[in-house]
Amino acid sequence: MPDDNVIRPAFGAPRRPASPGPAAADQPPLRVIGTAAGHRVGLIWDPAAQEGEVFRIVVGPEDDQEVETVALLPATGDAEAEAERIGFAVLRALEVVEGPI
Repeated sequence: MPDDNVIRPAFGAPRRPASPGPAAADQPPLRVIGTAAGHRVGLIWDPAAQEGEVFRIVVGPEDDQEVETVALLPATGDAEAEAERIGFAVLRALEVVEGPI
């Protein structure tokens, strides 16, 4: 679950070197928001993240267990609801890319 491509306030600044993500067995549970365009969008509450307790919005191939973090929110206050809204926006973007069914 590398987070080197996460949208951050420092957009455009050099990224730190990618670090290997945790093994699938070590990965916190994934709550699937939905699937579109061959991808699954999900939300992970990660209390042991390097950044502290966070919610990760993740995307990965529908037929694979691997996911990548696309947005990261500190787990404070209303962060879970905001993370869900971001996840639904990512899902909708994938639906637009997928085109008419």
